[in-house]
Amino acid sequence: MTARQFPGSRLRKAGLRAAVVGAAALVAVGVSGTAAMAQDATAATFTLAQPDWYANTSVSSSSVTLELYNDGNLVLHTISDTDGGTRLWASGTSGRGVTHVDWSRSGYAKLLDASNHVVCTLGKLNPAPGGTVRIQDDGNMVFYDGNGNATWSTNTSNGPGNLNYCYT
Repeated sequence: MTARQFPGSRLRKAGLRAAVVGAAALVAVGVSGTAAMAQDATAATFTLAQPDWYANTSVSSSSVTLELYNDGNLVLHTISDTDGGTRLWASGTSGRGVTHVDWSRSGYAKLLDASNHVVCTLGKLNPAPGGTVRIQDDGNMVFYDGNGNATWSTNTSNGPGNLNYCYT
């Protein structure tokens, strides 16, 4: 049997080829956008020099999620089907006007209001220029510099930590 006898086979091959190309394009978009690139099964990693995050933006490892809520609070929590997860760490900026997170090329993160005024910073005292953020399955969020050295973390690998990080 030849393709001539079954003209639909060319269409199926073309359709399959288009589906593969389309899937590859979606993966490329996901990797370059605010979605995290999973380095391995236990962590989600993304660059500190990525586009700003706005409300309801999140990234997850297989057991932990970092999410910017509508109320302006940046929260690291476990993923659980039964109880909605346990908060491990939070910026404590709920109701303080935070509208977005600026992942700075300088190696830290700034939580900003609608006028781009800084409400809170993460990692500024020990920046990680050219670095990455890692959401780890052990419950920790860590900033790594370009050499792979940890410069800042939520210190939540042993359970919940500071739920009001940016309050003085």
